[in-house]
Amino acid sequence: MCALIKRIATIMLVCSLAFSLSACTGEEKSTSAEQSEPITPGKPIEPGTPITPGKPIEPGTPITPGKPIEPGTPISISINNPDVKVTPEKDGITLRLPNKLLFDYNSDTLRPEAEKLLAQIAGELKKIGKANVEIHGHTDSKGSEQYNLTLSEKRAKAVEHYLATLTGLEGITLSTKGFGKTKPTAPNDTEEHREQNRRVEIIIRSSAS
Repeated sequence: MCALIKRIATIMLVCSLAFSLSACTGEEKSTSAEQSEPITPGKPIEPGTPITPGKPIEPGTPITPGKPIEPGTPISISINNPDVKVTPEKDGITLRLPNKLLFDYNSDTLRPEAEKLLAQIAGELKKIGKANVEIHGHTDSKGSEQYNLTLSEKRAKAVEHYLATLTGLEGITLSTKGFGKTKPTAPNDTEEHREQNRRVEIIIRSSAS
């Protein structure tokens, strides 16, 4: 009887173990089956709200150009002498003085009458206030090139020196140059034409500095 009970107990234990093993194997198979099924993709990842660009950078107020620089009042000179030719230029004015008003023939010494004329020109320069004044000497074609060049330079210097002694011309810048016979205004074929070439030219340009 005892042996039978033991045998029954052994059979029950074996069955219990077999059932447990079968249950474990079945669960394992079920898990394996689930893993073998294709994975269903989830909801696609949606991109976030697009970045809204900020307010565009607006350029500043454009620079409005100022009022254009207007050239100064054109130079105006009045000389009370019919032999003095006054010629307006693009940036100034030119006075052409025949040598007979300034010097004796072959001389670089100013005549007394010349001083009166130059004083009148100085009075006009004072009205301008500030100016660059170039004094150019010219001769006819008689004589050597070097002689005429030197004579024209001395005559221009004589005019400059006299103007520099006058008061009220502190704003006037003076410079000189001699051209000799290199810049005639007429052919040197007659005395009348040669007289036209013997001259002093005063070029006046206004200056703001």
